[in-house]
Amino acid sequence: MDAIMKVQHVSKSFMNNNVLKDISLELYSGECLALVGENGAGKSTLMKIITGIYKKDEGEIEIHGRKTEINSPIDAQRAGIAIIHQELNLISNLSVAQNIFLGREKQRHVQIDEKTIYKETKSLLTKLGLDLDPNQRIGSLSVAEQQIVEIVKMLSQNAEIIIMDEPTAALSAEETERLFSIIKDLKKQGKGIIYISHRLEEIFQIAERICVLRDGKLIAQCDPQNTRIDKIIEWMVGQTIENYYPKTTHTIGNVKMEIKHLTDEKNFFDINFEVREGEVYGIAGLVGAGQSDLARCLYGLNSVKSGEIWVNGKKVTVNSPGKSISYGIGLVTENRKEEGLVLSMKIKENVGLSPWSPICKIKGIISAMLEDALSRESVKKYSIKADSVNQEVVLLSGGNQQKVVLAKVLSTNPQIVLLCEPTRGVDVNGKVDIYKIIDQLLEKKTAVILISSEIAEIIGMSDRIGILYKGRLVKEMKNENVTQEDIMVYATGGYQHG
Repeated sequence: MDAIMKVQHVSKSFMNNNVLKDISLELYSGECLALVGENGAGKSTLMKIITGIYKKDEGEIEIHGRKTEINSPIDAQRAGIAIIHQELNLISNLSVAQNIFLGREKQRHVQIDEKTIYKETKSLLTKLGLDLDPNQRIGSLSVAEQQIVEIVKMLSQNAEIIIMDEPTAALSAEETERLFSIIKDLKKQGKGIIYISHRLEEIFQIAERICVLRDGKLIAQCDPQNTRIDKIIEWMVGQTIENYYPKTTHTIGNVKMEIKHLTDEKNFFDINFEVREGEVYGIAGLVGAGQSDLARCLYGLNSVKSGEIWVNGKKVTVNSPGKSISYGIGLVTENRKEEGLVLSMKIKENVGLSPWSPICKIKGIISAMLEDALSRESVKKYSIKADSVNQEVVLLSGGNQQKVVLAKVLSTNPQIVLLCEPTRGVDVNGKVDIYKIIDQLLEKKTAVILISSEIAEIIGMSDRIGILYKGRLVKEMKNENVTQEDIMVYATGGYQHG
């Protein structure tokens, strides 16, 4: 069988840093090729070369046996290559339809044909079973909905080679299954797909081959049917990880936060639960079930219509982040790049961003000496890999950016920590590091509320689990021999038909 695309002996360096070293691989018609590796392994650099964002230093790319120079994204598009980027590439003040056809607008005479763009977008959305309004502004959509728009945008290009970089990072289990169904259809049409994901369990469902990169080198190629997931992890990190979820046993103490009949009348209704000292209360549910909105209300970012929040046995009013911090509540938001960090600022500036940080001895006045000391301590304590505390956060990997967010939130020494998707877009080692940070919090008797779309993470790190379905807490269970299937029965509403 002839390859649709061949990458032969491709290398790339930035300054003296050799990030790709003699990479060769093939992609075949009707195949899904999974590309895995830690952040910094070279996956994104290789994809940027294939899509014309970067120029290779050495090597060749062949499309259907012909040497093809790809020096720009336009060259890649002409060669039949499309990509869903890990970072969303959408313009928030344009509509869904305008984003999908951006740069490829349909024209009528000298004007953009908005009616045709709307009609074709509606047809694409309907075909995929997606309930989105083509005229809706991108900025009003959730992260998951924006990711779906990225997928539709890529599919609208009718490309032959499709690259998906972390496409399910913000998708629910139901939306992920829909994407997998789309992938199966694309394979039947003879498309070649390169699929990049840190969610290793996914690639065993959809990939025909797996290529493992480490430190810019192609370490292994294998058949997923004959390879164990722990072997893939070993190839990725260069060592065996004995305990993927390093949570130790802690004494669970007094109730730190209690939620009584909390309702916002839109996203969640009549929520009741409590979380104790040294405990992880995991909240599971499909994207859009209300869990993110609940966390934002508990932190004072969104308002509630009725219900009560109790902290340390006292009823409190949480109507601003400042109030919640004063009650000992910290929040790691699900969208670190827009809400958790200022990417253009340095590590030390981000770590000390909170006005309640210990670097502000006088409110509003930052002590440069304390800021420097806090950031150096945080880099060491949370294993943040960086050249120095003066490095801009935008230059860090996803895992290290997330650790900076954690360092910032934890600098106020919260007693209750809300973690929304804390390992989204983070590689294997980075996830383990974050789980260790959670365990350190429990050692200090911190109460942790963990919201995650990764059910394995909920099971691996929680003491008790609450499951939301359509904004309601439909099940609460102790984490004793709980399976992913147990959780999905309630998260999808399947319990109603049992």
